[in-house]
Amino acid sequence: MAINTEKSQLGVGSGNILSWDTIDKLKEADTKAMVKPLETKIQDNLTKQKDLTAITTLLSTFKGSVSNLTGDNTYLKRDANATGSNSVSVSVSAGVAEQNMNLSVQQLASQDSFQSKTFGSRTESVFDKDVSFGISIGGKDYVINADSTTTLEQLAEKINEATEGKVQAKILNVGGDEPFRMIIQSAQTGEANKIDFYSIQSTTGGSATNTSDDSTLKALGFYFDKATASNGATDSHGNTIMRLTLKQPDDLSDDEKKNAGSQISTAQDAKFKYNGIDITRSSNTIDDLILGVNLTLNKVDKDGETTNVNITQSTEGIIEDIKAMVESYNSLMNNINEATKYDSETGLAGTFQGVREITSITTELNKIINGVSKDGKSLADFGITLTKDGLLTLDSSILNDMINTKFDEFKNFFSSETKFTNVTAVGDKKIEWNDELKGKLTINGVEIDINIEKDFKGKDGATLTNGEAEKAKKNALLKAIANASGLSDISASFDKDGKLVLKGSGGTDIEIKGSSDFLEKLGLKEQKLDGKTEIIGGFFKGLNDTLNGLIGSEGSLTAYEESLTSSHKSLTASKEQRQKELDAKYTTMAEKWSQYDTIIAKLEAQMNTVNSMIEAANNANK
Repeated sequence: MAINTEKSQLGVGSGNILSWDTIDKLKEADTKAMVKPLETKIQDNLTKQKDLTAITTLLSTFKGSVSNLTGDNTYLKRDANATGSNSVSVSVSAGVAEQNMNLSVQQLASQDSFQSKTFGSRTESVFDKDVSFGISIGGKDYVINADSTTTLEQLAEKINEATEGKVQAKILNVGGDEPFRMIIQSAQTGEANKIDFYSIQSTTGGSATNTSDDSTLKALGFYFDKATASNGATDSHGNTIMRLTLKQPDDLSDDEKKNAGSQISTAQDAKFKYNGIDITRSSNTIDDLILGVNLTLNKVDKDGETTNVNITQSTEGIIEDIKAMVESYNSLMNNINEATKYDSETGLAGTFQGVREITSITTELNKIINGVSKDGKSLADFGITLTKDGLLTLDSSILNDMINTKFDEFKNFFSSETKFTNVTAVGDKKIEWNDELKGKLTINGVEIDINIEKDFKGKDGATLTNGEAEKAKKNALLKAIANASGLSDISASFDKDGKLVLKGSGGTDIEIKGSSDFLEKLGLKEQKLDGKTEIIGGFFKGLNDTLNGLIGSEGSLTAYEESLTSSHKSLTASKEQRQKELDAKYTTMAEKWSQYDTIIAKLEAQMNTVNSMIEAANNANK
């Protein structure tokens, strides 16, 4: 491509010797010698980066499969199998002890539930005058204020709002000439959620705006036994009340039965037997009987019926993890073989043929995969063998047999154990509590404001005795540390000598900072104690460590990837610099040639003039 074909008609004066075409050919030759090799290297570098990404991705997938088999969580999964009447559904969390349980349901937990008489419309007024009545549930009293314009739908809303959602009122269309009923029910099951109604005889000193009597709720179809006396009872709001008892259906008169409300279900607790032990709960969903075990009661058992639950080690996920490991390993090896191959007949080589960082992967992994554990076990004992092609093959029958009959051996071979070394910082003296304790204590970068007055008061503002004050101050200090955000792995306490003790858990470090004067008051000093987390045991730990050595933050492939990235930047910069130098060189050359071309043209013109003059002179002398 010409540098600038429009700049001038280069070559006219020189007879097209010093031309753009000549410059283009010279520049093309220089570009081929100086720039093209760098472009080739850049493209090779990009290809390696792309192919390396594919290999590291496959290594990460393989490492994920290996990590699943070495981690504790894989072996904490549980299955819950129920047989028998299936009156109980069971779900379990990881880590629950393997066990059997026998369950028999005698009674399901239920809500208190009432239905009103039928109404022709949702917007029909319920009462013929202004009234207030009460509903009690869970030991609390709630007042519902209504007037002669309150509709059925509005009354349901008032009940829901007044009872804070503990009682749920809703309108149902049940069909018929007067299709609407109000359903009033407790939000929660259990005997403690029994609903009681009461009338309000006097609002003096109370919160009700109106009164009511034992016939007020006939407007909803609820008939109560006649109260004989008020006895001066009050609700929690100060209203004088009369608690009401709903009539049983058999006690209603024929006229009352024509359109009466009724109680649909009675609040009661669930009752069941667990391994022969009588258990009572307020809900049909029980999560506090055995830690990590959730029971759902579905139906009442008939005489002699039971549900048997067997909680066992879950193996399905483990088998899938083994299959995933074999598949990911084979995908990795196929990719590496393709990237490192060399065809002697064609001379074609893979991207990483002869690259030690890649060619060594197979050797490093196979050294572990072909190894034997300290108790003489190998992958072949679990149905996993290496073929002559360097790929893994799985015999599922051997694997299933080992998992089902020798699970402990399987777990010991594959899994690792996380061991923590915890550290403790102990004050070197007892804290003196007869003075104020104000300052900032920093633990693991979390700054804690300590502000304990000298004259420490109790919660009610009362002056405390010396012993009470010291105890309260200790609790205040411990509370300040415990409530500090981000210190869940640090606990604080006092030893028998009154010294402050900070203890780490889960292998966490403890770093203490603060002003020396304030730390001295706490008996502490600036220091850093290093906790430790160590993974021990398990045949696959070595494989996991090897994979970390390849693709970890300081792994060999990570370093190789960084070197490729750095090399790409360097090559690109060199190419750009050489291209810039070539452009400058030939721009200068073009400018000089243009000047030479002009000079040649002038000389040519002068020569032509001289030749003309000589020819003219010669002609004149003839």
